Amino acid sequence: MRQIIIAFTCLLLTFTISAQRDSTRARIYNMHPKWQLPAAGAFILVSTQGFHALDKNATLTEADVLKLNPNDINAFDRPTALRDPSGFKKAEGKGDFLLNFSVLSPALLGFDKTIRKDWVDLVTLYMASQAFDNVLYFTSIAAVRRPRPRAYNTGLPMGDRTGVGMSKSFFSGHVSFSSTATFFLVKVYTDYHQVKGLRRILMYAVAAVPPTVVGYYRVEAGRHFKTDVLTGFIAGATSGILVPEFFRIKNKNANAVSFSPYYVPNGGGATLTMALNGRKKISLVTPEKLVQ
Repeated sequence: MRQIIIAFTCLLLTFTISAQRDSTRARIYNMHPKWQLPAAGAFILVSTQGFHALDKNATLTEADVLKLNPNDINAFDRPTALRDPSGFKKAEGKGDFLLNFSVLSPALLGFDKTIRKDWVDLVTLYMASQAFDNVLYFTSIAAVRRPRPRAYNTGLPMGDRTGVGMSKSFFSGHVSFSSTATFFLVKVYTDYHQVKGLRRILMYAVAAVPPTVVGYYRVEAGRHFKTDVLTGFIAGATSGILVPEFFRIKNKNANAVSFSPYYVPNGGGATLTMALNGRKKISLVTPEKLVQ
């Protein structure tokens, strides 16, 4: 999560070189940074503590590990639990580096003269996208207590198979944070420049590369199964595309959408308010269910 906070700081420094909005230019997203920015920022900061709480609650003891049987793992994921541990440390370092690169990638929008004029809106929107991804991540980790592949690996000393954070394999936070960032980058760019068709598809294909490589190294490091990585990729891509789409102004009668994430000790969620032709429809997303 420290990487995400660094990313926001870099975005602010990049976009500040052109802080004035051109009032004659149509807005792309319907944002209200005065309250959305501090709300999303507070959620990100508070969720940092949530990660520590998740780690403690996802502890595996030696007795827990001794009960694990690789034959209980589905055939698609089972080879990951039997991987040679000699390359784990190197693969983990590469995955962490690529995560940092991915999370910082939306700062590239600052090089576009048109886009960077809306830097406040975009920093707010990016934080909201990552906050929404955090909600999905926390929900999954709280609901599914899946041991990491390395917990099954008898080639490792018991100390490396036990401890905090060893039963939160599903899904991969590294991959979801990465794909949220890269798909957000492409989504915003294509919205501003009205890129469509094959060119847009190709740009999303490029956006898929960094999180895919991050996922590869997380599997190689024995930190996640392949299904954890695939789910994290989908969760992140969904957050990076759908959150900006919720706020996108399509026409003069566009639906007005507001987003307010929240965090409580046992979970978190996000309140979405959408104005539909003068009427309001409120949806509350919680870790347990979607209430409309």
